[in-house]
Amino acid sequence: MQLSYAEWVCPECKTKNRESCNSWMYGSPIRQCKACRAEYLDRRFREVAIDGFDPRANNAKVYVKGALLLLAIALVCGVMIYFQYAKGYYSMKIVVAGVFSALGAIACGINVLRIKLGFQNKDNDKYMAESKARLSDPLYVEKLRKYGYKV
Repeated sequence: MQLSYAEWVCPECKTKNRESCNSWMYGSPIRQCKACRAEYLDRRFREVAIDGFDPRANNAKVYVKGALLLLAIALVCGVMIYFQYAKGYYSMKIVVAGVFSALGAIACGINVLRIKLGFQNKDNDKYMAESKARLSDPLYVEKLRKYGYKV
C-alpha cells in the first residue's frame, strides 16, 4: 500500500527527487536520479531479504499504546472544551488538538486491526517476494556488495 512519499536530493546534480513508497520504506536502497540517471545508496530504504522487517511493523502493542495515549489526549481535550463552553467560550487550539488526537487514535486502531487480521503479514509476504526477486539478479547483488551490503 503506497501511503508515503520519499524525497531526496541527488548527490550528483542536486535535483530534488520524489517518489511514492510504502510506509516502512521497504524496497531497493539503490536509487536513481530522474534527471541525471546517477545511482546512489539511500539507507532509509530496507531490502527486507537482507535487513529484515522493521520490528514495529508487526507489533500490535505499539499501536495499542499509541491509540490509548491519543484517545486519552482527545478525551482530556473534550472535557476541557466542555467546561470552557459552559463558561461561554472555548479555545480553537484545544478543539484542533482533540480532533487530531482522535484521528491519530483511529489510525492506530486501524493498524492494530491490520496486524490482528493478517493484512500486514500479507503485505510483508509481498515485500519479501519482491526483495527476493531483486536479489535473484546477479548485477543487483553486485551493486549491493559495492555499497557495503553483505549478501
